[in-house]
Amino acid sequence: MLRNYIKIAWRNLWNNKAFGIINIAGLTIGLTCCMFILLWVANEWNFNRNHDKLDNIYQVYEQQYYSHDEILTVTATPGPLADQMKAETPGILKAGHLSWSSEMLFSAGSKHLKFEGQYANNDIFYVFSFPFIEGDPATALKRPNDIVLTEKVARSLFGDAKAVGQIVRVDNKHDYMVCGVMKDLPLNSTFTFTWLLPMDRLAEENQWLKNSWTSNAPRTYVLLDPKADFEKVNARVKGVIQRNASESKTEVFLYPFEDIYLKGQFDKGKLTGGRIEYVRLFIIVAVFVLLIACINFMNLSTARAIQRSKEVGVRKSIGAGRPALIWQFLGESFALVFIASVLSVLLVWVLLPFFETMVNVTLTVKIFTWYNLLGLFFLALFTGFVAGSYPAFYLSSLDPVATLKGGMLRLRTSAIWLRKGLVVFQFVISTVLIVAAFLIYQQIQFIKNRNLGLNKDQVVYILNEDNIQKNEDAFRNALAGMPGIVASSTSDQLPIKVGSNFQGVSWPGKGADESVLIDYLWVGYDFEKTMQLEMVEGRTFSPAYPTDQRGLVINETAAKLMKLKRPYVGQLLTVEDEQRPILGVTKDFSSNHLSRKIAPTLLRYANGSNRYVLVRIQPGKVDAALASLETVYKKFNPEYPFSVKYMDDSFAKMYSSEQVIGRLSASFTVLAILVACLGLFGLATFTAQQRTKEIGIRKVLGATIGQILVLLSKEFLRLVLIAVAIAMPLAAYFMHGWLEKFAYHVEIAWWVFAVTALLAIVLAMLTVSYQSVRTARMNPIKSLRTE
Repeated sequence: MLRNYIKIAWRNLWNNKAFGIINIAGLTIGLTCCMFILLWVANEWNFNRNHDKLDNIYQVYEQQYYSHDEILTVTATPGPLADQMKAETPGILKAGHLSWSSEMLFSAGSKHLKFEGQYANNDIFYVFSFPFIEGDPATALKRPNDIVLTEKVARSLFGDAKAVGQIVRVDNKHDYMVCGVMKDLPLNSTFTFTWLLPMDRLAEENQWLKNSWTSNAPRTYVLLDPKADFEKVNARVKGVIQRNASESKTEVFLYPFEDIYLKGQFDKGKLTGGRIEYVRLFIIVAVFVLLIACINFMNLSTARAIQRSKEVGVRKSIGAGRPALIWQFLGESFALVFIASVLSVLLVWVLLPFFETMVNVTLTVKIFTWYNLLGLFFLALFTGFVAGSYPAFYLSSLDPVATLKGGMLRLRTSAIWLRKGLVVFQFVISTVLIVAAFLIYQQIQFIKNRNLGLNKDQVVYILNEDNIQKNEDAFRNALAGMPGIVASSTSDQLPIKVGSNFQGVSWPGKGADESVLIDYLWVGYDFEKTMQLEMVEGRTFSPAYPTDQRGLVINETAAKLMKLKRPYVGQLLTVEDEQRPILGVTKDFSSNHLSRKIAPTLLRYANGSNRYVLVRIQPGKVDAALASLETVYKKFNPEYPFSVKYMDDSFAKMYSSEQVIGRLSASFTVLAILVACLGLFGLATFTAQQRTKEIGIRKVLGATIGQILVLLSKEFLRLVLIAVAIAMPLAAYFMHGWLEKFAYHVEIAWWVFAVTALLAIVLAMLTVSYQSVRTARMNPIKSLRTE
């Protein structure tokens, strides 16, 4: 019996090649989409899963409270927090902390290389699993001249020689002894450091790290005793800052480290999600694309019920029961899905590098593993059952007497309505995806082209380090007048990504109990010229006026917040208990992600301490400018490798997630439309075949090709119009929610829906029209001979 079923399945597939090709193509696309998305989701889900004690690791968050019911949730914490929490909170076994990231010069013998890393304490090796291949983690970073390297850095500096005990000079300032070598960090980790230095050494250079409870920088991570009551521990740590700084309103809470990557986003003190939203979104999209392919199979199978009705009648008349027929038709479905699965695996294997480029990540989850192949097997089983279930149950229910009497067997009304409903569902999903792709693309273009209030283009930056930092003015003077160089300045942060803020600003009329957070940026001379800021009034800092070093520059939002009146210049603000004059007011400029509203911002002058040197280069003279910059750089820091970065590249990285979402949505939209059109093409082909004799009669009676085309297309057009009408409000609802995540975003214009509707209709009609025109142009004599 099984052998007979296989023969019949193969014969049906061979005799109906168009049916088989359309179904296999649709299922292959659907399964390929699912496999790519599931690999990406598994990669996202596996972030930070390499730590042995993951269930007991928590990151410390701060909840900062300000006037006007403003709540800010941050991960930066006070320097003394880690040791204090461990000392006073039962249940906390270890408390590790990590500094901000720094890029430094490492010198060993004749080698001078730059690597990025952080400062940490010894507890970090107990909290997290960082396997050592040399040295002892129990003693690492306990001495002030200790340094821990990753395997890659150790090999770069010392080759195959043992690294522990070797001396490394860092930034031409201090010598450190290698006390340990860790394995390189996995790609799916939020940590990216390649070296670790003792936190105590950083605290020596920044005394506030030792004793300030109101200044934040390090990230703090704790390891809880598995037997500890988390709620009690969390309640105890809540007031740790207030117990050490009575004037502070800041509270502390612990958040599971395993949730940081996917669900670590807070807004106004409440958890709002994070990347998990995109993970869920694309799981849904992948399922819908696969579902559209399954719908194609259902539609074509039920449409072909008339052709297979006699086969069912014969089988039932010779004793075949309904369960046997169900398994026969399900078996045919599974056979097609098996072929599609093999093709999908091959496609994923071939296209994986392109997919990794598209999502901008190297997947650590590989397809050719037993668990992934097992998952694919179950996915194929599920797909085969979903695709084949309705046709199997429907075809097996046909009455053998009616099918064997001859004549025209008509599809049940329920089957016809289900088929129409499935077509509508396919185009609802496709239309929603088209609208989403349009609006995501518009928002990305809006981000790229929005007037930021400063000009990030044609600006490069280098680290302000060693002799350049010691002789900052001399370095900038040397750059002045060099080929391709327009202007230069310095800043402690990139102007497009300001992350520092404080409350220490007062102005006339500010309430004594009013607490307001102000962003601040330390800059050097000629900052306005370098970043091409637009000024409302006054100017930024200039070397022509030495007293500018005491002055302040604020943005429009700050001026409005402080309710200052023109003229702004000369008015006094109190910053950290010292009165300082306003030198100028800039137009608002975007200093952070567009999901955040422009904050009140304060610019202050600094020399010899800023992290970056910003250089504006002349358009069309990039090569000359970079050559000039390298020449001057090498005069000041001959041992340092010259490394330059572009401001617009850093800006693009801020929106890398949105760009990935844009590429994925566009790709899956195209694939969903393709699969839906494949199904529509199959239905149109089958419908035309069923009405061949009718078309021949109509042509003999004088019907034109246009009339035949309308006859065959109007039903499909009606279904697509219904789908478009349903899809538009759904798309508007979902995309309005996505756009609201941005403080600055495009408006949803009516023409987006008009263009989408027109595109959906045109694609559907082109798909249907090809087969309809072909049928309409057939010789009516040939049509009338068809039985």
